[in-house]
Amino acid sequence: MAEPRRPAPAFERAITGALGNADREIDLTGKPHHSISGHHRFNLSRSHRRAPIARDWTTRRKRWTAAVSCLSTAFTGLVIGIYAGEVPGLQYAIADEAHYAILGNVLFFIGLAIPTFFCYSLPLLHGRKPYIVAALALFMPLQFPPALITVQQRDPDNPLWRTGLLFTRALSGLAMGFANINFFGILLDLFGSSLMSGNPHQEVVIAHDPRRHGGGLGLWLGIWTWCFLASLGVGFLIGACIINALNVSWGFWIMIFCNVFTLVVNVLAPETRRSAFRRSMAEANTSDGTSRRVGRGEIRMHMYSTGPVYWWEEVTASISLNISMLSQPGFLILSLYQGWIYGQIVIVIILLGALASREYFLTAQYVGLCVTSIPLGALLAVPFQKASFFSRARHHGQRTDSMTFEKRLDWTSHLLRRTIFMILLPFAGMAYTVSSSGQPTSISVPCLFAAVIGFLSNLALSECIGLIMETFDTSDLQPGMTGRRRDTAAVSKEDQEKRKNYSCFPRVLSGVMIGQTLGFLIGSAATGWGGSIVRTLGAQQATGIMAGVLFFLTLLLVCALTRFKTVKVVPDNRAKTGILAGPDRAGEWLPVVIGSPSGTTRRISLLELGRLTRWSEIRRKNRLLEGSAFDPPTRTRLTGD
Repeated sequence: MAEPRRPAPAFERAITGALGNADREIDLTGKPHHSISGHHRFNLSRSHRRAPIARDWTTRRKRWTAAVSCLSTAFTGLVIGIYAGEVPGLQYAIADEAHYAILGNVLFFIGLAIPTFFCYSLPLLHGRKPYIVAALALFMPLQFPPALITVQQRDPDNPLWRTGLLFTRALSGLAMGFANINFFGILLDLFGSSLMSGNPHQEVVIAHDPRRHGGGLGLWLGIWTWCFLASLGVGFLIGACIINALNVSWGFWIMIFCNVFTLVVNVLAPETRRSAFRRSMAEANTSDGTSRRVGRGEIRMHMYSTGPVYWWEEVTASISLNISMLSQPGFLILSLYQGWIYGQIVIVIILLGALASREYFLTAQYVGLCVTSIPLGALLAVPFQKASFFSRARHHGQRTDSMTFEKRLDWTSHLLRRTIFMILLPFAGMAYTVSSSGQPTSISVPCLFAAVIGFLSNLALSECIGLIMETFDTSDLQPGMTGRRRDTAAVSKEDQEKRKNYSCFPRVLSGVMIGQTLGFLIGSAATGWGGSIVRTLGAQQATGIMAGVLFFLTLLLVCALTRFKTVKVVPDNRAKTGILAGPDRAGEWLPVVIGSPSGTTRRISLLELGRLTRWSEIRRKNRLLEGSAFDPPTRTRLTGD
């Protein structure tokens, strides 16, 4: 049996010195936690001076790290797009008459989906940079075999060449999956899980709201979404230009060069989850006083209030969290819509490429230029995440939270953008279907509607992620994170300050990873079946099926976002002088009161009715909802409606 990994010596010295007893050595080897008894006033965050967490970095350092994360995300899309653009050349190089070469991206997507769904919690336990650097380092040698296989035309009767190409492609996707699970998480580490502005969407500003810690994603959400979604089209252009003028093996050499550059910048970028911040201080009130302990692990500690002993316990906890998230009907619809947006871009790239080559007889480089209309259109959607157009910051804020849910409609920027993409995106798909009939219609017409689809898809994916952050961010509802007391004059300065003992957003991260997983799986199916559907039904009929599925999912999403149910979120006999749950000095229980509500009820949607949403968590803390957040649905009962 392997010897348990010993924690960092600096972390042990920090705790030993913080206890004020140099003779007492603390050994964390092989232990999931270490209880600290006899030190009731001990506070880990104030006991040892250390570098600030990623949310407190300087603006320049945060921007550099976020840029590296977006660049790495774009590299993943380039790898997929280059291979897709090279498929005709690959089929010629390995004499592929049965269209096996297209399965390379099918296996790559599946390889991406496996770590994204099952292993996204491991960087929370071990750090992000080890996984990113190791994944990129493993990806590079996997590109040499396909580069050598495709350097010349091979014997069609020898299946070894096709097997080698597909096998290395599957391993490449699996390796990149372990890097992909970190890229959006880095943005959460840097900016928090928030779209906050001067007047946040449908909420009153609270100066000490933990969700505002980090400044909010803002424009970086739009940039990352473009890198995740639209880089596929840029890669397709590169691949199409390669097979037009160079040997097809150059595509894999370009992947290697880009991989080296991405690896170097990731090595230079700072680690957002250093060892000292991957351990949490957990507290429990017992009959003998307060028990404090240092625990490792984020997802398992969030679900069961205790850290994992072994790394696979953290993985199983993340899988359980994913299942709990998917058991919510509203989130299931949102995640399917989010996944379809990614898969739809893959479908449009395939269909537009087939249309340009089959109906208009364009050469490879011009086919790539037609597909480039998608990333160009998506690029126009990036500035809208800054909220500088139709900005919330220009909307006069309400005095109370309840006023934001009155019958009158305030056209905030997010409401406007969500209305635009939900209404126009299905019609853009239908317009592209009509325009893809072939000659004599000019090729510029379907390219124009493809650009509109790219614009609206980038907007839609950003807003879906924003909905996940708004609905499932419960960082301000965790122990010690419900805000500051309003009666600040009656408590000490030390008690007024909040404990920032959270380091990730488990439910938000799980929601984003589930959406990415579904997107990869839909992209895999679209890649594998798209060509055969086009050959069987035709490009226009295949595009019509895509538009029909999008229209159906849009109707479901509208139903999931419509506020149809009025529920009680604050007890009628609430205490207006406190906002913290728990006993006060007189021993009276105080409910959780978020913001400045003028009423006790709120209209919520199917998405917000889920067991893991922030509104269910508030109602649960206010004793209006029975059961635990992670109990089976049959054990949860709505009360006080």
